[in-house]
Amino acid sequence: MAGEMDTVDSSIKTSPKRSQEDVNTVLKYAKLETSDVRPCVQTIFFSENLENDTVKLLELDATVLDALQAGDRVTLRGDKDDHAVLCTKNQTFDMKDAELSNSMLLLRHLDYGPDLPDSGPQEMRKREVFSVVHEYYELRPVKPKLRVLRQMLNENQYSGRECEEDDQHTGKKYTMSDFLNVVQASEEEIVAGLKRLKALEIEGKWRVLDFDFMSTVMSNIVHLAEERDWISTGVALHECLEVLQDLFLREVIIHVLKYYSIQTSDTNEDSDVYLFDEDKVCQFYAEVCLRNSGKFNLSEFLQVWDESVPMGMKTSLTQIQGMALVDRDSNPETISFFPADNLPEDVSGRFDYLFDTRKKWTLDEISPYVSDLTTPKMDVGALLTKYSRASVQNGIKVFSSRRTIS
Repeated sequence: MAGEMDTVDSSIKTSPKRSQEDVNTVLKYAKLETSDVRPCVQTIFFSENLENDTVKLLELDATVLDALQAGDRVTLRGDKDDHAVLCTKNQTFDMKDAELSNSMLLLRHLDYGPDLPDSGPQEMRKREVFSVVHEYYELRPVKPKLRVLRQMLNENQYSGRECEEDDQHTGKKYTMSDFLNVVQASEEEIVAGLKRLKALEIEGKWRVLDFDFMSTVMSNIVHLAEERDWISTGVALHECLEVLQDLFLREVIIHVLKYYSIQTSDTNEDSDVYLFDEDKVCQFYAEVCLRNSGKFNLSEFLQVWDESVPMGMKTSLTQIQGMALVDRDSNPETISFFPADNLPEDVSGRFDYLFDTRKKWTLDEISPYVSDLTTPKMDVGALLTKYSRASVQNGIKVFSSRRTIS
């Protein structure tokens, strides 16, 4: 009808505010009687000062809509050079520009169905279009981007009270508010990331322990546990603090002990008992052996590793999946430090890095290095199907880069 109207009477098109006569003319061309429409007619016209650059539309994910309706905070996050993400309290969404196939007209006032009278005298209501929009922001759930969090924590690692004022520990220290300002993740995801990075709060600032310092703390705890015969029965926290608090901050001792142990009671701090988590403790000693060793003869490593762990604990290569790579094709077989936490966060970058490191991977080898990229809709198998090429080598299924023709 609009096309006919433009050709038949150009005055209607150019008139900034239509009159009742204009409306009747339109009804005539549409072959409608005034009784066929409600008596209240809304005519729209464009403002002389369109605000096209002041309004941005955001398509709301159901999760974001629920958060807003519940009165929860929804925040845009990222540093000034980052692509912005939107975060609820527990989820992160990528914001992507999307174009509309049609122009969307924005009006401040417009009456709908029940607001319009069914009968009565004819009435004209003028409605002004204040903006014309051709694009909007589309939301897509994404994994939290925590690499910046790691970088911030690494600016000033904690190495003990005596090192706080030396030249190597002048980097900035950060609070949770600092992280919330720039890290592209929700608050709950940041808290989970801090836990995964083994961070703790010291005097209101979040810190990660220098690995050599943490090794010293852990070694002291283990030696004390061996002296008191706590390896199998559990570490008495109160006694442990009494012995070691002159060497290390109480919160540091508690933090290290809790990370490498399983709390066996739910009482107050002074009577808590912590039983060592065998897999975590063995993994810790493996990292001590591998971190600065380059490639290590596998058989020699297994012997050294087995001898380094507390008496009664048993080592297994399954304990260090995602932390070390075993090369069965070399002679002799070797093992090297290769932690998953140091890999790129984006999926394609992760696979490129993995296949640059090793051309072919078995499912068991590669799974620990991509499992954190999975989503409810894409498991490890789906990721490998999309980003790798499968083949069979010596009767074993292996995965290689899609860029490689095997």
